Amino acid sequence: MTAPAVFWPTFLGLSFLTAGIITYRRDLHAATSREAFGLVALGPAFVAASLAAFAGEHFTAARSLAELVPRWMPARLFIAYFVGVAHLAAALSFVARRYIRWSAIFLALMFALFVLLMDLPAALRHPAIQLYWILAARQATFAMGALALFATAIRKHRPLSSNTLAAIARIWVAGVLIFYGIDHILRPQYLPGVPGNKLTSAWVPLPLVIAYATGILLIAFGIGMFVKKYAGSGGTLAGLWMVLLTLSLYVPEFFLAHNVPQRVTAINFVFDTLLFAGTILLITKAILDTESRPIAMSHAT
Repeated sequence: MTAPAVFWPTFLGLSFLTAGIITYRRDLHAATSREAFGLVALGPAFVAASLAAFAGEHFTAARSLAELVPRWMPARLFIAYFVGVAHLAAALSFVARRYIRWSAIFLALMFALFVLLMDLPAALRHPAIQLYWILAARQATFAMGALALFATAIRKHRPLSSNTLAAIARIWVAGVLIFYGIDHILRPQYLPGVPGNKLTSAWVPLPLVIAYATGILLIAFGIGMFVKKYAGSGGTLAGLWMVLLTLSLYVPEFFLAHNVPQRVTAINFVFDTLLFAGTILLITKAILDTESRPIAMSHAT
């Protein structure tokens, strides 16, 4: 029998990904050529799938995840379960296309708290360890993606606020892409995508070529996103590249894993990279909307 720590994150992630693609199928058909055959429209589905998978992880590994909660906070085990419930609630909202404004803004707040309470303090305590800064940038980017989704949801009624939030998210993710791209060039021995501390597996062909190519492309995409004229194309291509890395590098890692810990690690890498891809696409959608007439998200309240 499959271990719960493997089954539930995988089951929830794939279920929500399927439901999200079905939900946003009309957006796929209506996509323009600038949106890479509808990829931008799938941003909420990718984010929902990843949040659902991580909810499954929180429910099955709450005690170990509670250890990551700052020790000065009370009810650390409850917080671990609560975060799982929050992830699942946001995923349901995105897939059902209901109450997106509320779920997006609270999701942004949650990721911002992760940065302020865990990632940034760790980075400040150990400024020489680059991984802590990478994690802080990643969580902050997730917060920016949720803000971008909120901007898309309020665009019809508050276009100026929506444009401002989209611009902030665009500039932030552009800087993060360049930061991550430089990291790939300086540390090409690690798995490409969202930088981490896991060495590229031996089965991956031409690992250094893939790492350097990813670094150069992320820098190029980031520079493009700094320029508003090219921001939509840069964001779409960055999201596409992250999806390709997820499918070609991280999904095979899951099937090549030999035990439960390895499969759990593979699941984390799959959905973490997919979450980053979806986040970039949410921001890209908000950027593209600023260049067109106001568009309201269906059923967003």
